[in-house]
Amino acid sequence: MILFINTASPEIITLALLDRKGNILVKKNIQAKYKQSEKLLVEIEKIIETHSNASLQELTGVIAVKGPGSFTALRIGLTTANTMAFGLGIPVAGVMDGEFEKIAKEGVEKLKTVKSGSYVMPEYGMEPNITIKQDK
Repeated sequence: MILFINTASPEIITLALLDRKGNILVKKNIQAKYKQSEKLLVEIEKIIETHSNASLQELTGVIAVKGPGSFTALRIGLTTANTMAFGLGIPVAGVMDGEFEKIAKEGVEKLKTVKSGSYVMPEYGMEPNITIKQDK
């Protein structure tokens, strides 16, 4: 079973469980406007538990969207994906955001060549929007 994570949007988290061929077992869009850090792990646990009482140990890989997208949202998703893959000793693959079915299949193919212990780096697509505090 493969976990798919997309936090590229600052408003929606997309999670899915896929079989080894990339077929969708379950997919869920979660409203998380600027609350990805609060909701992501909770929702991952829910989606895994509700799918045939599966557990984290049944995961064989993680696919994560690496960009383009929100600076903070991507960091949250990729940190979670990389940490889960490292902790479980499974591979992680990064894909660029796009049509779900297409990038899910692409991720499954990448997982076949990625070794455990690798990680995914973000590709933001633009400079971060960081503001400087104004003097009053």
